[in-house]
Amino acid sequence: MLRRYAVALTVGLQFTQVIAASSHKTQLNGWYPCSDYTFSDAGSSSGQNAECATYNAPLCYPGICNASDSVDTTVDIFVKRFPATSTNPDNATNVWLLQGGPGYSSSTLESTMISLHTQLEGVANVYTMDHRGTGRSTRLDCAAAQATTTGSPSGGNTNPSEVSACAKDLQFQYGDLASFSMTTAATD
Repeated sequence: MLRRYAVALTVGLQFTQVIAASSHKTQLNGWYPCSDYTFSDAGSSSGQNAECATYNAPLCYPGICNASDSVDTTVDIFVKRFPATSTNPDNATNVWLLQGGPGYSSSTLESTMISLHTQLEGVANVYTMDHRGTGRSTRLDCAAAQATTTGSPSGGNTNPSEVSACAKDLQFQYGDLASFSMTTAATD
């Protein structure tokens, strides 16, 4: 049952990837060995079956937002994968697990990725990514407004009284904040 669900999900995602790839150029920095688990209470991960990469995506996609000339026009998107082991990864089916969030890193999905990769008997590549603005993908941070520091009223969390200053700080850094919308993240 899980395998059929994964295959159906993959077909839909691959179709979406083809559409996105045909309309926007991105630059991948290459795949590098990385820990299976980003964070571990047991110390370093014993397995290094995962591969990690970042790619540059446009800050704004046409029809969603417009990038100001005064800001960097790209963002870094972090991607992690467990490549197929039972077949050639270049020809294998791709399965994506995405964090629902918004605002959460994909690191919480790592156990699920490993389990799914095992259940699929290594015939598929299993991917995840940090949505733009979260985790390791051009994380949104209100540094100048100090809204996410331990000295702010809510510590590392943003207090409602800090939202206006934080939004102003982010707008200065990135211009049109629609560049971090769900629509933009889905286009990545």
